[in-house]
Amino acid sequence: MIHKGAVIHPTCEIADSAEIAPGAYIGEHCVIKENVKVGYNAVIQSHTTVGEGTVVCSNAHIGGDPQDYSFSGEDTKLIIGKNCVIREFATIHRASTKEDVWETVVGDNCFLMAYAHVGHDCKIENNITMTSYASLGGHCRVGSYVVFGGYAACHQFVRVGTGVMLGGRASVTKDIPPFVMYAGTPTAIEGLNSIGLKRRGAKPEVRAEIKRALNIYQDLNIKLADLPDKLAGLQQFDEIKTFIDFLQDSKRSFTRR
Repeated sequence: MIHKGAVIHPTCEIADSAEIAPGAYIGEHCVIKENVKVGYNAVIQSHTTVGEGTVVCSNAHIGGDPQDYSFSGEDTKLIIGKNCVIREFATIHRASTKEDVWETVVGDNCFLMAYAHVGHDCKIENNITMTSYASLGGHCRVGSYVVFGGYAACHQFVRVGTGVMLGGRASVTKDIPPFVMYAGTPTAIEGLNSIGLKRRGAKPEVRAEIKRALNIYQDLNIKLADLPDKLAGLQQFDEIKTFIDFLQDSKRSFTRR
């Protein structure tokens, strides 16, 4: 149902089961899928797809232009997955034109709390929780099941591995490997995110092997280039393979301490 007080661009595609509240604005070439809810005064600016069951709360602003000096109004995109919750005053920007695919992407089942921010060209996977005021600079990559504490902030081009817990006010300037706790003042790797691993059903032997992988990773006597070979000697659970795969293609280098 679309309230008569909403403003809808004629190029939009809106599913019959979607609910659009008074004062909402949905701009050109947006696609609003089944059972989406868009709250009072929310803005979906343009060229944005919102997946089934997602809730865009009052005063959220998504699909806005990238904050990039070189942007010249190109038809870049924002893609949001299924069953996400985007709370009040959260912001998610469309892509710039600086990557081959002009898309900012948010996966399924993500929860962006009030005032969280996802910058242009970010790709975040499924089941991400961003606590209030957490933010991602442009071009960041975030694996599944990552939790951002309040005010946690990531520099542009940073990657955060699967299953990471970022503490409140964490400052992320280099890539963070999978399955770790990154917290404290100054912010540092504090060990495994054991609670997160247990919640996702990782068995004790898997957690023990990830701990060995982390010990190898943090041994500064081992060169970064030699880490994949060292880690290949561990039992190759899926999580260890994920850890090894993460050691590819960094643009910001790695946090090892």
